[in-house]
Amino acid sequence: MGLNTTNDLQVINNTPATATIDVDTAIDEWKAYQKVTELILDDSDYQNIKGKRFKKKSAWRKYARAFNISTEIIKEEIIIKSEKGKVHEATFVVRATLPTGRYADGWGNCSRSEGGKNHPNHDIPATACTRACNRAISDLIGAGEVTAEEMQEQARDERKESFERAKKKLVNKPVIDAEKVE
Repeated sequence: MGLNTTNDLQVINNTPATATIDVDTAIDEWKAYQKVTELILDDSDYQNIKGKRFKKKSAWRKYARAFNISTEIIKEEIIIKSEKGKVHEATFVVRATLPTGRYADGWGNCSRSEGGKNHPNHDIPATACTRACNRAISDLIGAGEVTAEEMQEQARDERKESFERAKKKLVNKPVIDAEKVE
């Protein structure tokens, strides 16, 4: 094929845009994922939030080890908005990579507004990084699940609602006069 000196569209390669998949292989791989889940995860790898079980950091790290997935931080941004130097917000992008070279990037964020961060300079970046790493591993292995760390804020809201309901019950409970009981 000669050099195209005009502005005409030229087809260089006539290959399909998508690769043909082997359905049996795909099903076998998914069954392997389910079997690995059954064999390596236990109750300590899950957190119950609003009646559902979500995989925690330990589960995603076990998957990384089982599937020989490596992770690396691609981008991090830590915002400090305090005269005392306390971290206000952190965002991470983590890449999870299989030995084949296939990879997935995961994004994670955490901010002070979530509350419950007693050590913000550690807790906020660590939570953001964990969320990004979990998401990258989940996406790479095709689980596509929301992780426990992503659900933490909702879990906190659930605990707060439970506390408020218990508090109302105590406030609305009739007080028994000990002198009248005798």
